[in-house]
Amino acid sequence: MANPKRGVKIPGGTGKCIRPGGHCNPEKACGKIGEPPATKKERTSMIQSYREIELSQIKPSPFNPRKSFSGPKFDELVASIKEKGVIEPIVVRSKNGAFEIVAGERRFRALSQISRENGNGDSLIPAVIRELDDDQAFEVQTIENLVREDLTELEEARCFQAYLERRKGVVALEGLAERTGVNPRYIRRRVAVLALPESVLEAWETGAVVYGHLEQLLRLNDDKEKTSLFEMVRDRNLTVKHLREEINEMSPELSTALFDLSECLTCVENSDVQKNLFGDLGGEKLCLNRKCFKQKQNNWLLANWKKYGKKYGTNGFRFMEDVWNEYNYIWSKAGSECKVCNNFVSLVELNGKPRVKTACIGDNKCFNKQSRTEKASRNNNHSQGAASQPDEPASPDWHGTYFRERFFRERIPVGFESTDLDGLEVKKLILAALLKSNRELFEWFSRNYAKREEKVERGLCCFLSAEEMLEFVLSMKPDQLRATLKDAAVQVVLQRDFSPIGRRIVGEKLLGLNLAKEWVLDEEYLNKKTKAEILKLGEEFGVFADKKAKVFLFEKLLKKRGEFKTCKKSELVRVFIESGVDLAGKVPAEILSQKWSWHGAI
Repeated sequence: MANPKRGVKIPGGTGKCIRPGGHCNPEKACGKIGEPPATKKERTSMIQSYREIELSQIKPSPFNPRKSFSGPKFDELVASIKEKGVIEPIVVRSKNGAFEIVAGERRFRALSQISRENGNGDSLIPAVIRELDDDQAFEVQTIENLVREDLTELEEARCFQAYLERRKGVVALEGLAERTGVNPRYIRRRVAVLALPESVLEAWETGAVVYGHLEQLLRLNDDKEKTSLFEMVRDRNLTVKHLREEINEMSPELSTALFDLSECLTCVENSDVQKNLFGDLGGEKLCLNRKCFKQKQNNWLLANWKKYGKKYGTNGFRFMEDVWNEYNYIWSKAGSECKVCNNFVSLVELNGKPRVKTACIGDNKCFNKQSRTEKASRNNNHSQGAASQPDEPASPDWHGTYFRERFFRERIPVGFESTDLDGLEVKKLILAALLKSNRELFEWFSRNYAKREEKVERGLCCFLSAEEMLEFVLSMKPDQLRATLKDAAVQVVLQRDFSPIGRRIVGEKLLGLNLAKEWVLDEEYLNKKTKAEILKLGEEFGVFADKKAKVFLFEKLLKKRGEFKTCKKSELVRVFIESGVDLAGKVPAEILSQKWSWHGAI
């Protein structure tokens, strides 16, 4: 008769060891997960025993980095224990009158859940009892967790961190890498992301962001910038690629620095230096510490403004981003009182180039008063020598605008009624309207077609004006117009705020692209995945069953036949990319998914 206290079947006798083909002898059980059997000398120095222990006598360990005990894999474990019992004993140590788990907390929690569901009270669980101090228990527990595949990425990173903090030093890192088969660089990078705000780590744990997002956020020094960009990723569903672009866009180019760059050459916030950590980030050399760059740029401008700003005739400068709309343009020659006022300044971009050559950042009342005085002075000078005329009431200055606009509003719709809608002029107008309504497209057009780089004109930093753009479009020849319309359409479809599903519809319905057949697993995709994820992909798509992969594993990587799980992550990537396995049609579900956010963009 089954022991009613157990509640589930628990096999007696020999417990199965995870060593290939091995079985533990209860009297000589080594209790070490994934290690060779203990020698006689080791068993003498490490007292241990095997027994079945009541669940109520067992307590979880505070050292365990695993915090998640739910989900599909845990449900599978519960189902397995219901059917077969606990096959592999847990490892415990005696502490404070109870037993503390060293390895096997998931089995303990699964059996506890089954006991509660069945109402069987205090069930028994097979256990190997080892005499371990805190350091020894921590060592066994950490390595046991890391060699398993079901840790979340966050739990794995915290496990690495806990081990390195307790052991300390380069030797600890190298030892951990050797015992787990994980590259030391991988360990360092995973631990590094734990310095990010907790809200970011929680999003990583839930899958709202991936490791690549965290790696990009690590490039920044300012916590407010990290939080702001994280919120952008979360709200707009930005990919890693577009997060990198956002960071690059907000980071000043080092080539625009006015100050001495000698200190920047080896700075970790120099994107050129960051290549060693994050790979080739592409583009210009950037400063990822915008605050530091701005301060140094500010100090240089303060020290050199008299010479640097002499051509603008102003008494100082302000950064445009600090002023926003709290200023008044000074279009004409500044008045005498303005010239000696500290509020008479130039508004410059972070690169030191003026966006507004002459502006007033003082009180509006003062500015308006000075403007009226200057205007009256100009009018008086203009009227000197003219014959005296009787005063007449001036016509309101809006009359010309109003009646001119009324004319065009009435006549333009009539003019279009007789226009060929398929004609060249209508296509030009369509292009002009598209450019006018889309700022990002307008700037792209200015750079690539009008060949206009950002520069200072009439005191303003601009590309083409709307009028210049219209003149340029209307002067286009048919072939140039067709090419520009096509390129503009491509730019719109690839913009971040274009619907991801809309982009997919354009690709599949209009251009005949087939995501399921044409998308191919590549090295960049695999490098963004964890080792466990790559192993899962290999099993799912039959890569590891392919003869080419098996030969590559044995002959190139010098591994035992079929032992793909012993490979490092980089080696698994090589199996996919270099073995010659046909990857066509092997498309992960996340690629084919329709999941997206209304505010997202690819």
